[in-house]
Amino acid sequence: PEQAYAQQPPAAPAAPAAPYQQVAYQPQPEVQPYQAEAPAPRTALPTTLAHTNTFALLAIILAFLSPIAGIVFGHLALGQIKRNGDTGRGIALTGLILGYAYFVLIALILIAYIGMIIVMFASFGAAMSSFDSFDSF
Repeated sequence: PEQAYAQQPPAAPAAPAAPYQQVAYQPQPEVQPYQAEAPAPRTALPTTLAHTNTFALLAIILAFLSPIAGIVFGHLALGQIKRNGDTGRGIALTGLILGYAYFVLIALILIAYIGMIIVMFASFGAAMSSFDSFDSF
């Protein structure tokens, strides 16, 4: 029976907390913003034209001379680079972009030129018809 007295009686259930209980302000430690580590600097690899795709070089050269040829060689170069793993993808893309841009520029200039010729003939025809009306007097 002595053991029964030595044990503690079970604790009474805690009273429910008040719905709006004020809590003392406890300052939080300052948190530093996340700073990513700077990536290690890359060492530049030596480049030579020996491993650059030939069609890529032709694409960038011909983009200025004949934009359609630059576009064709640019697409051919990208296909070969993907297949063979050659270098020169940036050169091929530059040739493609320049070829397309030059082609669009030439097309716009040609459309404007043809439009000016049409306007010229239309105004010439209108002027001739007004001269014909003066001849009838």
